Amino acid sequence: MFNNYMKVVIRYLLRHKGYLVTNVFGLAIGLASCVLIVLYIQDELSFDQYHENKDRIYRLAISETAGDKVDEWAMSPAPWAPVLLQDYPEIENVTRVRSPESRWLIRHEERRFYEADFVFVDSTFFDLFSVHLIRGDAKNALGEPHTVVLSASVAKKYFGDGNPIGEVITGDNKYEFTVTGVMRDLPDNSHFHFDFLASFTSLAANGLYGEPSTMQNHNHSLYTYLMLREGAVPEDLEMKLSGFPNKYLGERLETLGIELRPFLQPLTEIHLNSNLKGELEANSDILYVYIFSTLAAFVLLVACINYMNLSTARSARRAHEVGIRKVLGSHQVQLINQFMSESVLFSLIALVVALGLVHLLLPQFNLLSGKSLEMDYGSSWLVPTLVAIAIITGASAGGYPAFVLSSFRPVAVLTGSLKAGTSHSLLRKTLITFQFAVSIVMIIGTVVVLYQLEYMQNKKLGFDKDHVVIVRLPDPEAIEGYQTFKNAVLKYPEIINMSSATSVPGYEASLSLILPEGYQEDLSTSVRTIYADFDFIETLGITMKSGRSFSREFGSIDNTVLINEAAVRAFGWEDSIGKTFRFPGPRGASPPLEVNGVMRDFHNQSLHQPIEPLMIMLSPWTFSFLVIRIDGNEISRGLELLQEQWRQTYPSHPAMDYTFLDQNLEQLYQAERQLGSVFVAGAMLSILIACCGLLGLLSFMTEQRLKEFAIHKIVGASIMNIVVLLSKDFTVLMLLAFIVGAPIGYYTMNAWLEEFTYRIDLSVWVFVFSGLTVLVLAWLTVGCHALKAATANPVTALHAE
Repeated sequence: MFNNYMKVVIRYLLRHKGYLVTNVFGLAIGLASCVLIVLYIQDELSFDQYHENKDRIYRLAISETAGDKVDEWAMSPAPWAPVLLQDYPEIENVTRVRSPESRWLIRHEERRFYEADFVFVDSTFFDLFSVHLIRGDAKNALGEPHTVVLSASVAKKYFGDGNPIGEVITGDNKYEFTVTGVMRDLPDNSHFHFDFLASFTSLAANGLYGEPSTMQNHNHSLYTYLMLREGAVPEDLEMKLSGFPNKYLGERLETLGIELRPFLQPLTEIHLNSNLKGELEANSDILYVYIFSTLAAFVLLVACINYMNLSTARSARRAHEVGIRKVLGSHQVQLINQFMSESVLFSLIALVVALGLVHLLLPQFNLLSGKSLEMDYGSSWLVPTLVAIAIITGASAGGYPAFVLSSFRPVAVLTGSLKAGTSHSLLRKTLITFQFAVSIVMIIGTVVVLYQLEYMQNKKLGFDKDHVVIVRLPDPEAIEGYQTFKNAVLKYPEIINMSSATSVPGYEASLSLILPEGYQEDLSTSVRTIYADFDFIETLGITMKSGRSFSREFGSIDNTVLINEAAVRAFGWEDSIGKTFRFPGPRGASPPLEVNGVMRDFHNQSLHQPIEPLMIMLSPWTFSFLVIRIDGNEISRGLELLQEQWRQTYPSHPAMDYTFLDQNLEQLYQAERQLGSVFVAGAMLSILIACCGLLGLLSFMTEQRLKEFAIHKIVGASIMNIVVLLSKDFTVLMLLAFIVGAPIGYYTMNAWLEEFTYRIDLSVWVFVFSGLTVLVLAWLTVGCHALKAATANPVTALHAE
């Protein structure tokens, strides 16, 4: 029986090749889009799933309240981990991860590189995380100070194909570490990526960073991971942890006027559900998984609607076949099975075409999504998932046409009373309207996302971001040579200005607790803080509103403090110049510091966030970044001079590693750029599929109305009259699609824009443009077929009469 079904289907498809191509191509585009998005979603949901104990591992995060400001940190104080393990039996093990304060210069013999992925971890790191060693013993690799485990790629980078175990590498030209292990490179689907794991005990042994051992220190300096015992309830432990800070830090927290609340983050939820301050890496957002899933469903739904439209429109052509089969004894169930089999076969053929499209488009999709996805046919889930999607798609798309075709009455068919293509026309128009409504929503989304991205990239930030070079200093030696380097490069006219600071726009400045004069009965509040040298304001082109900037006229011990307008508003000051504040401390507040200048507000972070209270303090000896402004007409020459002087000042370092400030700021909107590209692709696909469906439907409808057009021409209708006659019905459908799609697009994109502190206003032209785009594309599609029908010879069409 099945073989007979297949023979009939194949003969029918070979007889109607245009119908085959239109249907298969439409389904193939929908399936290809769905496959790509399934790969993306599977990758997003797989983050940190490779750890054996993933369901028992949690990251300790901190909610910090200072006055009316609440900050949530992915980091926690260094001394907490061993005390937590001691106080709470629910915790089976802990480990800590600490990054150096800047990139490290790592050297082995003549090989020297700046390394960003160098971290210190407890020896228990391998007990919590499933990180496998290729060489060395995980139990003992990090038990001693001055030991380090390398990733496989870094081991090859420094030691080639040799065995690095026992070799010594040097950090910052003075800290020596013995290689005790080589681990496999961490997979892409991990929320952290490290190339060097140094023993945590090296911190105390080397006197690095003044590693605290007292619980009185509450600075968020590292990442703490907990592994709970089997059966432990994380919610119960979280409730117990609420009293932990006050138990050990109650008096100090009360003095500082802050409140700490620890909470737990499941390891497998960090990548998609965590966007805290101090994240190890930039995470994704579960919202984008929802957006991609919705896009896949819409594109596939539009493709299925195409199939339903074309199948029901051509139903009369199969009517005689159905009538004869019923007369010969076929039951409706048998006919449904036949047409469902035909639909599934269509879908499987489309899947083969779709896989070809996937392999063709996958490199571009990886570029769009920032991933390295691949079609792994050996995986346990891929092939069954693809076949299941194809079968479900075929069954969904072919279900309604199968019931329609199998329901024809033999008498109506064989006596000719069944009119071709007239039944179900309302349904076909409804489906076409829905297809183009989806397209309108996608176009609105595309325009809004791109417009918001352009707004963010071009908004005046309150400083001059162009032609500014940022150099992140790798080590203390580079800091010591700063003044020599600065004096040398400023002799060249291509270098306009140069400064240094602990933070620059695009990087999160540190938080300081201060006691502003007259602020809420001496309660402390938090304020972003940057330490910079004399030329920071001038180098970035920040505008002063009142008072003075840093000045060498007041000597090298100038205690100038600058604040922004947001700080003035937050502190409730009217005349800010001369106002004072103090730093709270366990032994009492510091001597008062005086505000000497107020800067106009500038965006130190992305436009996702509001401008926060900020102060800049003079400190020519504490910094992590160089800020260098180059003549915009001499950029290449300026960079050459900087590199040349860098080699002279730091002969033991690699070449100067730099970025441009404007490029750094653009990276803050990487997610929006990707979302914009996704909407562009989705809009193009939905329109393409909708137009394919419209094209196929028009071919059929034009064929059915050839005699009508011929009669119109004989009685004097012009070609334009015929074109208008065929186009007006679809114009009404496009207007209905706009009425349905525009409100949905408005609601969806307005909700998305609410995530931005600084955003565009949704203007009418966005919706007008979207509607006109769909209308013009529909007209072009309809017009081609209408013109062909209008120019046909009426004698040929009426010959059968």
